[in-house]
Amino acid sequence: MIPFDVSSVKGDLNIGKVSWEAPSNIALVKYWGKKGLQLPMNSSLSLSLSSSKTRTTLSWKKKSDGKGVTFDLFFEGKKKLQFQKKISTFLKRVEEKIPSLKDYHLQFDSENTFPHSVGIASSASSMASLALCLGSFAAYSGVESFLGDTFFKEVSSIARLGSGSACRSIYGGWASWGPYEIDDNEKGSNFYATPFTRIDSLFEEMSDFILIVDSAPKKVSSTEGHALMQGHPFAKGRVLQAESNMKKLVDSILKGDWDAFQSVVENEALSLHSLMMSSKNPYILMHPRSLAVIEKIKEMRAKTGVKCCFTLDAGPNIHLLCPKSEKVVVKRFVENDLKGFLENERWIEDSVGDLGPKVLEC
Repeated sequence: MIPFDVSSVKGDLNIGKVSWEAPSNIALVKYWGKKGLQLPMNSSLSLSLSSSKTRTTLSWKKKSDGKGVTFDLFFEGKKKLQFQKKISTFLKRVEEKIPSLKDYHLQFDSENTFPHSVGIASSASSMASLALCLGSFAAYSGVESFLGDTFFKEVSSIARLGSGSACRSIYGGWASWGPYEIDDNEKGSNFYATPFTRIDSLFEEMSDFILIVDSAPKKVSSTEGHALMQGHPFAKGRVLQAESNMKKLVDSILKGDWDAFQSVVENEALSLHSLMMSSKNPYILMHPRSLAVIEKIKEMRAKTGVKCCFTLDAGPNIHLLCPKSEKVVVKRFVENDLKGFLENERWIEDSVGDLGPKVLEC
């Protein structure tokens, strides 16, 4: 990736601003459960989306008292007090890497290119875009670790402090996070994500049909779900399963093996929800119509041999993935056979985005 150019910053260190957009991502091997300060219990692998993004502008103004960072957060033009605690915690963590933040008042103005509660990871894209803006401020301030080729690695590391999955949204295409080492050139880390670049042509262009089964707020947040993995009876087995699935999935992507890819992706999706249902305080986030859609996908695939597979994040909505070569057939299937199972017949068409984050004019 091209290193950040500090000339993208407008203004100076007294009063200035910078803008970024960052993609959402969908994990194929799921990150579920954490330890320490936002470190994953297991490795994960995701693909970033091309159209589902968060755009954030960070404006800063130097203060005279130096008594600690203060901030305001606006989302789609409205001040969002409900995110105050989360962002405050995030900034306190980031201050260790960017100490000069304590001398500033910050304003974040964010907006999404996608609707809320539709199965798209908004926390990943939003915290990634915030981290990119803060990393740009750090680079402009001369913090050495944010200069040059280490910029995106450092930004991924601070994005993780706000939302674990956000560290993978610092890259376009495919990214891994956790101890799994793809090869000597792409070594894994618990502290930041790593781009995964050696993709077989079958997986270079992928479509993602996001099927909105239910847009109601989740009854159990992902933060609460991660916490329930502490002391979970299957926690140790889950770590072993995830690392095994990482190897299988990476091999399938390198070799262009769709059947193996499909098997791992769907196993991971259903395993994630089985962990929720078998936790100390069991809960169910899938909807009966989620199961109906999954059965329809399996039936169509068995009859036609079309290459497509499903995955879910921690919620009821489904991502239906396919190679670009199957896009027309799968889109027709969604319109003709699945639409009736969806909330207000809503679905979103997206694809794997290779370009990743982008600095914007502001």
